[in-house]
This record gives sequence, structure tokens and C-alpha cells, in this order.
Amino acid sequence: MGTAASKKRKPQRTDGIGSKNKLKKTALKLFSENSFVDVSISQITRLSKLSTGAFYQYYVNKDEIFREIVDDFFRNFDKDVNGNNLREVTISFANYCTKNSLMTKALYLNEYSFEWIRNEFDAHLLKLSKKFGLSYVEHFYFWAPLRFCVFFGDLLEIKINYDELFEIILEGIGKDCPNELPANIFSFVPERRMISTDERREQILSNAESLFGTYGFNKTQVYDIARSTGIAIGTVYLYFENKKEILHELVRIISKGLRYNVKLSLEKLGKQHRLVEEIAGLYAFVQFFRIHSNMYKIVRESQSIDHAIAKEYYRSLYDSYVAALKKALEKGEIKDFNLSYIALMMMSYGHYAGERYILSGRIGDQNSERLEEFLKELYSYLCKGLEGKECYSTAR
Repeated sequence: MGTAASKKRKPQRTDGIGSKNKLKKTALKLFSENSFVDVSISQITRLSKLSTGAFYQYYVNKDEIFREIVDDFFRNFDKDVNGNNLREVTISFANYCTKNSLMTKALYLNEYSFEWIRNEFDAHLLKLSKKFGLSYVEHFYFWAPLRFCVFFGDLLEIKINYDELFEIILEGIGKDCPNELPANIFSFVPERRMISTDERREQILSNAESLFGTYGFNKTQVYDIARSTGIAIGTVYLYFENKKEILHELVRIISKGLRYNVKLSLEKLGKQHRLVEEIAGLYAFVQFFRIHSNMYKIVRESQSIDHAIAKEYYRSLYDSYVAALKKALEKGEIKDFNLSYIALMMMSYGHYAGERYILSGRIGDQNSERLEEFLKELYSYLCKGLEGKECYSTAR
């Protein structure tokens, strides 16, 4: 998506300013409800009750109006998201995203598609982290839950008290954590696991996975899936009603495969403290999706394609976390905090580790820390939090 300034005219008259604002307001609503690719200029103009010609008076293309909307979100970010300590920063961040809820939803739906959105968001947050002297892993530990809750709280229908969430992040969640992680915690190798028992159905799903992961959902047609499988298009429709049903089934299979591999990694590790198991699970998560990167791309793209598919996937992970955390609380391995918030924290670390190590390809990057070292340091913050470090509660 280009960033060059538009050569179109800037409205001077009141009616021109009103028309442009109407176009942008309508586009914002559409982008907050649909992925970028599913919004068209004709939709924007029709709902704005303006002509296509009016659109092109102010914007070169759809990319430009989307970029302007995202720029609006970040324009006042540094000024409005601030504070004298991290608690104030947390609350101002939550308030800013709530105040700009449509733009926040537009970012959530489209962050997978545009790396520049993820990079710009992280750049603004890193600026705040540097103000308080946070290291990169501390930055990750602090911001991942806040970003995840802003983006996914509504999807999972969980109302977030950000002051309470901040306390959990600050204090850490562990009790009686082992000082060292087991030597074999980073030795797990994931297994491939397709659930289908019908060979033809599995072939269709396998080829759809490859095509969706390579070209994206919208650029892949049922015809492409049939051709790659060596069958007639009508045969695909014997198994699936439409392309979205194929996507939905793939996400279900991915969810089951991921949970199976996390469970397998814990079984191979042997019984451990819950937070040790969380680190093992995060390692298995990254390794599973690193080997099956198309699966990860499908999951991330699905969140912008179908609300119900995304909700089912993330809810299945959430329910698994809550069940495991209840047992850990009974054993005295974690502090008596809101388990929903702890579950969201752990989900956030998987979500943003996926961005860092799968989408951005940081594994194998000689200029970045190794995943193992990253997770070792993250473990210490899960156990002890950021509490007791004065520079993190008051800006230097």
C-alpha cells in the first residue's frame, strides 16, 4: 500500500469538506466491519449517497482512504496515550482505543494483511516503553496482553477492567516458581495431525490449506482447489457447501492439531509447575506453526473473514486455558487473580509470539534473540512481574 500524498484536490468549501468527511466516515464503518479486500469503492459511495466521481475528487483509490483512516488513529496516539507511570499509560491506552473504537476494530481486522500497521503500532508502543526503560522482553510482556484485550475482548465477550489487568501484569502470576526451566523444555518436535478419516476430503482440505496459505482466501477459488486435487469442481461441493465452509473446517482442524501438540509437548516434558508448562506450550505453539506456516496464515486471515470462525477458534483456546488455570490455582501454583485475565494474557503471548517468530520470520534471524532465550526471560516476568522496579512505575 503506497504512502505517497494524494494529488487530488483538498476541499475548501463547506460542502466539499462535508462530502469528504462523509466518505471517510462511511469507509471507516465498513473497514471496522469487513476486511480491506471486502470493501469496495462502490460500497463506500453508495452508503455515502455520493457518486463514484465524488470519491475520485478526493482519493486516488481505496488504499488511500484506508491509509488516511489509519493515520488518523496514530496522529494523536503519542499525545493521548501517555502518563507519569505505567498504570496511567495502561488506562490512557484503553481509553484511547475505546474512544476510537471503530478505528481500533479496523486495525484488528486488517493488521494481518498489512505488516506496516503492525510495525507502526509497535513503534508507538516501543516509544512509550523506552520512556520507562523497559527492555524488549519487558515491552512484550507488558503490551501483549493490553493489545490483545483491546482487539479480542469484544470477540470473546469479556469485559476488561484494565486497572485490574494492570495489577496482574505488574505483580506476575506465579507462586513458588522453579528458578530454572527443565533442560528438555525446548526439545519438542510437533507432529502433523489431520482429523479427517475420508481420504478425498482430506486431500481437498490439504490442498485448500496450501492455496489459502500461499495466495490468501479471497484470491483462491473453489475451482483452484478442485484443480489442485485433480477432481471436478462438483466433487468439492459434495463435501463442502462453499469456500467459507472449507475455511471453517480448516480452522477447526488447526485448533485441534495445535491443542493436540501442546498437550503432547507437556506429556513428553512430564509433570511440571503450571508456568513451566505455559512456556513449554508457547514453544510448542511457535514450533507447530513454524512447521505449518500456512495454517498460521489461515487462522490469522480468518479473523478478518468471518466473525464466527474467529470466535470459535479463540474461544476453544480460552476455554482450555481457563480449565488448566483452575487446576493450577487449586495447587497453589498461581496467584488468586481473575482467571479470565490470566487466560487472555497467555493467549496474547502466543498471538504476538506468532507475529514475531512466524509472520516476521525472526527465528533464524542472526540479529534477533533466539526463541529459547526470549521464552526464558518471559518466564521470569510471568513468575515475578515488573513489581519492585521503580523506573517502571515512574518515568525517568
